[in-house]
Amino acid sequence: MNWYNLPTYYDVSFSHEMREEFVFLKRLFNKYCKAATPRLLEPACGTGRLIIPLAKSGFHCTGFDLNEYALQYLLEKLERNRLNANIFMDDMASFKNQGKKYDAAYCTVDTFRHLTSSKLATQHLVRVANSLKKNGLYVLGLHLIPEHGVITKTTNWTAKRGRLTVKTSMKFLKLDKINRTETLKVTLKSKTDKQSQQYESIYKLRTYTLKQFNSLLIKTNVFEIMETYDHYYDLSKPIRLDNRSDYAVFVLRKKG
Repeated sequence: MNWYNLPTYYDVSFSHEMREEFVFLKRLFNKYCKAATPRLLEPACGTGRLIIPLAKSGFHCTGFDLNEYALQYLLEKLERNRLNANIFMDDMASFKNQGKKYDAAYCTVDTFRHLTSSKLATQHLVRVANSLKKNGLYVLGLHLIPEHGVITKTTNWTAKRGRLTVKTSMKFLKLDKINRTETLKVTLKSKTDKQSQQYESIYKLRTYTLKQFNSLLIKTNVFEIMETYDHYYDLSKPIRLDNRSDYAVFVLRKKG
């Protein structure tokens, strides 16, 4: 079972401890976007875990995804919260910007690495840049493969919403440095008062060392790095990445 087809469990799991991430984005966009109400774009928005709080904060939000289950869940959630956002189905590498220009875009927690080839990643960055206004920002968060250091083998966390508890385990299975793929297994265990269920999903992501990501930026030549941060999402504490870094939040600025 593809865990992206389980929007309720996915939303509960990935909304866990996301306050720092949301506050970081909100402060960043308020600081650097000139518009009174910035227009934001989220590629592969999924269930809208970030769109909902950003829309509540007064941002004009647009998001797209290829998963119909996630989008339907998001639309219902927007309706329940009496919020407006532009939501549509499209692909990260070939999406159409519908003639609009955005002040900023964001894509965190490794979603970018679902683009499993250099061609797809390049197409995505160019399309995002073309969708942004002059000097527009793109916040991109992804795990890096450290050239020195140890790769985390398993990550576990538990999230709750009402009577629903979701335990998530993300296990590293295989690293293929030649083809630049990382194979992961995610296990979701859901529990309510009435039942318990378990789902497993195995998928591959493209890998990047810091050097490889920088090479991609040079190749596409549409963004420059403005600042970098770590998983603590502290806007007041930008970091300097090195060959031991294993997670990075890049604040990119459109060139030209």
